Amino acid sequence: MEAKAQSETASFNIESSYDLYGRKEIEAILIRATSQLYFYVEKPWWESRSPQEQNNIRIAIFELGEEFKNKIYPVLTSTFGSEPKPGVDQDERITVLIHPMLGEAGGYFSSGDIYSKLQYPKSNEREMVYLNGQYIDGPGAKSFLAHEFVHLITANQKYLLRGATEEIWLNEARAEYAPTLLGYDASYQGSNLERRVSDFLIKPSDSLTEWLNKKEDYGIVNLFVQYLVDHYGVKILIDSLQSSKTEIASLNYALEKNGFQEDFSQIFTNWTITVLINDCFLGDKYCYKNQNLKNFRITPESNFLPAA
Repeated sequence: MEAKAQSETASFNIESSYDLYGRKEIEAILIRATSQLYFYVEKPWWESRSPQEQNNIRIAIFELGEEFKNKIYPVLTSTFGSEPKPGVDQDERITVLIHPMLGEAGGYFSSGDIYSKLQYPKSNEREMVYLNGQYIDGPGAKSFLAHEFVHLITANQKYLLRGATEEIWLNEARAEYAPTLLGYDASYQGSNLERRVSDFLIKPSDSLTEWLNKKEDYGIVNLFVQYLVDHYGVKILIDSLQSSKTEIASLNYALEKNGFQEDFSQIFTNWTITVLINDCFLGDKYCYKNQNLKNFRITPESNFLPAA
């Protein structure tokens, strides 16, 4: 397929639950096309920006495209495998659709887009991800793009190549680890990791495997996957992804394949102890190796009844 011309407009189906205005469809304008990416921006939102804001967004998009080419794409595909390529649209380029979203959402991914409209009527029939326009020129944009790109890789590795449907929590755990893998969490202040620690502390007792798409859900999967990779390596994420098995069974498969005696249940128990004490002197399995998490732990709450 030939590359699209800049300033071209196109209509896209979007997730109304994420959109700032609850819409199901928007018109977007192509702002930049690279050898790997199409950057579309919602047209009314783009036209409402001042010339200076538009210039800042163009610069941010250019830098994001360079980061994707030089780091995000090569690191994540060499680690987890390829996205659908050329995919349903027979175009190797990936579409990045930027539009304003609700709350703190950095972006989202719709697996339906990788299928034809005959299979999924709301499909945009593209390999694509969605990013929040309100953060596109901020420091978190590259982490958001990396996170959503892992979902696109997963759609190929799990759904298309192996015909398996993964549990949401484990999909999100792999995607949450991408910023750390790429080194974006090395500087803790303002990082995705710092944000997820705050999210986790909202409700440390939140279920790991029950996904309600709340901030605390992202917090717990991030803190768990940090521990998992700290102690067992990123190969656990890779081998569990590149398997027809799903959820806990896929992790147990990957652990056994890599020669570990522990299973998910044992690791989960050790992790719950770690978030309480996080002290290597009490046992190698009871602490984080990540330097940005070496002082992290839950402070137990005490409830007192008032004197009568």
